[in-house]
Amino acid sequence: MASEIFPGASKIVFGPLPRGVYLLSGPPGVGKTCFAHTFLAYGLKRKTPAIFVVTDKSPSAVSQDLNRIGVSTEVSGEFLRIVDFYSAKSGKVSESRYAVKSLDNPVEINIVLSESFSGLMEPMVYIDSMSSVISTFEDKPQSARGLVERVVANIREKGSFSLLTLTEGVHEERLVRFIESIVDGVIEMRMESDEELRRLLRYKTVRERHESRWMPFHIFGRGAVGVSSAPLPKIEDVGVGLCRRALELGCMMAWVGVIDEFFRRVVPVIDMGFEEGYLTTIDIDLDDPRRGYGPTGTAARTGRVTILNDAATEPSFEPWRMEAMGRGYGSSAALPVKSGGKPVAVLNVYWRERGFPEDVIHGLESAIKDAERVLGEDYA
Repeated sequence: MASEIFPGASKIVFGPLPRGVYLLSGPPGVGKTCFAHTFLAYGLKRKTPAIFVVTDKSPSAVSQDLNRIGVSTEVSGEFLRIVDFYSAKSGKVSESRYAVKSLDNPVEINIVLSESFSGLMEPMVYIDSMSSVISTFEDKPQSARGLVERVVANIREKGSFSLLTLTEGVHEERLVRFIESIVDGVIEMRMESDEELRRLLRYKTVRERHESRWMPFHIFGRGAVGVSSAPLPKIEDVGVGLCRRALELGCMMAWVGVIDEFFRRVVPVIDMGFEEGYLTTIDIDLDDPRRGYGPTGTAARTGRVTILNDAATEPSFEPWRMEAMGRGYGSSAALPVKSGGKPVAVLNVYWRERGFPEDVIHGLESAIKDAERVLGEDYA
């Protein structure tokens, strides 16, 4: 799991990703905050304690963002500790135990940060954004360097994996080079625009042998995902048609999930029918021995149609059984959608009775072939 703490690490880092402090750098609007929230959600769902230092969003807004991408209030309350720098930046008074009164006091910043570790065993740490923390000291380069050095040393000693976001192009170049020199790795993000906007990410430096190629990623309502073999908007487009066809064939509910290459999960992007909140509960993790071996995970990993004929008794369906049975799903099927010969998404369908009808499977397979031809037009 260590190599999947950060997006795509297992694909390009040869060996375990070293624990330490990592810098996430990119221009304004590229999606650094969304990535930070996605990293955080990934760890919280696995009950990993975390500290999140917020500077540009209020603690309540961050909690709402996390809830939107699948982190329950209960999980946040138990495993997440938010450190409030936002109120000081906004000139407001915070009642939080973990809040600074002023961002121009480096001693107070480190004291509050140290106190936030109390009672937590090697938490993950996120600071979004480091740019806001050091902006107060831009006219005092030595103070800025000293603050960054102490913060990095502090979280390296007490935390496990840590991520600091930094906005590209707003800081003096020597300060940026200094920050890059004291962290354990630098992750870069960039945007390209030709006919359509493309977001890319690479590991610029890591203290482990690695590739530095750029990998595409997408930002959407459920967070950030890495998909290299087909554009997410095109998957969403064909997903609408697939879900509509499933309902025409008599399915209770259908959803299409994109296979996220960064975090090895299947993320819902389109759904139709009697869903009733089911998708907020599923959390398909392809590397998890329980949550990655149901119909969806099996179809994503193997590229084969996977049929569940009895939701009430199939052992592999245990993590989702209660939620599915409560909505009247008696059986289900998961059908991979491929581009370039490999699965990029999964169509998931649910039937009221036990025993998923074979003729419905045939009808869905025909629809998927049409969808794959559409995807292949851009990514043959």
